[in-house]
Amino acid sequence: MLLLKLCAWASMWIGAVSAWTSRPRLFWIAGGIALAAHVGLSFARVHGWSHSAAMEATALQVEAVSGFRSGGGLWFNYLFLAHWAWVAWRWDHLGRFGRRVWWGGFLFMGFNAAVVFVPVPARWLGVAWTAFAVASALRDGRRRGPSGSAGQPA
Repeated sequence: MLLLKLCAWASMWIGAVSAWTSRPRLFWIAGGIALAAHVGLSFARVHGWSHSAAMEATALQVEAVSGFRSGGGLWFNYLFLAHWAWVAWRWDHLGRFGRRVWWGGFLFMGFNAAVVFVPVPARWLGVAWTAFAVASALRDGRRRGPSGSAGQPA
């Protein structure tokens, strides 16, 4: 279970750090690998490779936080993983608008994973991550040229 959480946190921190490097695409690839490891470990060790078990667990978590029972958030996780792979592949060609859309989704998913759906004591780490990730998104938006080019390709 610890490895599962470490993979999730690694993906989020690696993704946020990408804005502070000269090779952001490599960081998005590494973060995507950590996220894929988190999903794989989650299905292998927690859900017994069962989509319905993962949907039920997601529904219980959502209900505990919001009072609304829905496992639909699992589909957002699948979409997020697929989108992360696409972003890592196309990072140098996203343009300014594409990167803004990506950062918005990344911040939304990360905030929910790090602050909303964690036990109260761990939320402070999530708040710290959120602040760092917002600073990273702002930095990424400022350091790119007007065309949105990412500089030298990775």
